Amino acid sequence: MSEARRIKSRAGCQQCKRRRVKCDQSIPACQQCRRQKLSCPGYRKPLKWRDETETLKLEFSDTKEGTRQADSVIPFRSDSTLESHLSPDDESKVLIHHYFTEICKIAGCFDSDLNPFRTLAASMMTYSRPVYLLVQASSAAHMGRHDPRMRIKALSLQSEAFSAVRDDISQLQNPTTNSFVSDELMISSIIAGLTSAWYDVNDLGQSHVLGGQVLLYLWLKPQRNRLQYQQTFILGAFVYWLMISAFVVGDAKGSFDYHESLLVTIQSVEMSRDIIDDTDITEEMRRIIPHPLCGFSIKLLVSIGKVGSLCRMCHTDQQPHLKDALLEKAAFVEKDLLEQQQTSETNFTDPKDPHTSVDEILSVGEAYRCAGLLQLYATYPQLLQRQIITASDGSLEKEMEAMILNSQGEYTRAQHAWLRAFAFHICGILSTIPATSSTRVLQGLPVIIAATWLVDPLPNTANQTSKAPTLEHPQLPLTTASDSKVVWREKVMTGLKSHGANVGLEQVSRIINIVEEIWRLDDEGGKKCDWMVVVASKGMQTLYG
Repeated sequence: MSEARRIKSRAGCQQCKRRRVKCDQSIPACQQCRRQKLSCPGYRKPLKWRDETETLKLEFSDTKEGTRQADSVIPFRSDSTLESHLSPDDESKVLIHHYFTEICKIAGCFDSDLNPFRTLAASMMTYSRPVYLLVQASSAAHMGRHDPRMRIKALSLQSEAFSAVRDDISQLQNPTTNSFVSDELMISSIIAGLTSAWYDVNDLGQSHVLGGQVLLYLWLKPQRNRLQYQQTFILGAFVYWLMISAFVVGDAKGSFDYHESLLVTIQSVEMSRDIIDDTDITEEMRRIIPHPLCGFSIKLLVSIGKVGSLCRMCHTDQQPHLKDALLEKAAFVEKDLLEQQQTSETNFTDPKDPHTSVDEILSVGEAYRCAGLLQLYATYPQLLQRQIITASDGSLEKEMEAMILNSQGEYTRAQHAWLRAFAFHICGILSTIPATSSTRVLQGLPVIIAATWLVDPLPNTANQTSKAPTLEHPQLPLTTASDSKVVWREKVMTGLKSHGANVGLEQVSRIINIVEEIWRLDDEGGKKCDWMVVVASKGMQTLYG
């Protein structure tokens, strides 16, 4: 027997066990992982958790070197505060416990044994130092809002984690090693990027976004076969992160171009949406487990990311010759969003979270689609000029006011009324989702887009005495809103405050501040303000997810 091989045992590496293939347990990496160009995690077993009578017990099974650590038990208080006498090791256990009991609940639209933020982290943190540190850092950052001591701990762990990530990246740049971007490095980047605003609400994670784009490109490059569920999760998580970042950070044109190329890649790759290997299962029989960040449509969020980039480009590129090109791009994105209506397929799998249903996830997806269109139309109202405009007497509107934009770029009465009704429509979709739904963590962006259009109708000018003409969008039939602006504003604010108390993140407080500021400016009268312009000018940006 080769010295490079181990004695066989029932346990293979976690990658092989997850893929349900035979592992030869070679050292330093098994042959299966080498052939698939995966990062072999070794042969130690993942952490097992036992939480009994508020006592946390960590059990470490055999490690890669065959040693065993003794069980250790520490008391855990339900309020997640740290006792002053706890040692650093005890702090780590409390932070890890907080991650699995609190962070996993707010990391996506559902939490159960199907939640990859739970299952992958539990496995990877046993052999990946960056994941191990970032799990603790995100917990400390979350606890830091109510415990100042944890803020310092969070920054310290974050710095240590970034150092470990740099060490992993340096191996990629070493020509003597045949290294590749591992799933563990991708998960580390995702956690670091999505939680950057947890440490500082003003931190948009720009360096993480730029580095993440490079890593995603390098990671996708060798993925020629069908993506396994773990890899599908990683791709979707990156898409969500890049989508919310597209509204606030980085070069807008570069972001749009990246989303364009990413969409081509997504359309060309086959992805597994089930934890088990479903390669041999017919397409119509395959289960579709929801993605905790993308729901049932990764492609939809790529399109929403393009909306964010296009709107920022419109606000920053003032050169007249570029306007037509941007409008053309906006028309393509509009067409894409209009065609992406979600259906209730029978093979959608229940996420096994009592607080989240398939219908709720689908509703959030529809709210995102509509919010993307609302933002696009609000920034490029010329797109609405192709829709049917009917006068109050039922005839086609002939007034110039209803056909073209004025020289100031303000909305016509028909456009303003329709955009306002569209915002009410989106709020109506979200209002069907219970306040206890775990999907609330994904609703930040559609809420802020719709809420900023909860305004009064345009008043008639001196030469306008008739009722405003009605704009009809054949592909977007809107539900009639029975509630007024005031009622919807109260519902939105109540929901945001309740959500903020539930997740304990300052980002929700920032969203509340943004919405209140837009309402204040709009209520003063004058031209309808654009929330993205106001937020950028006042330095109120954050990650809206």
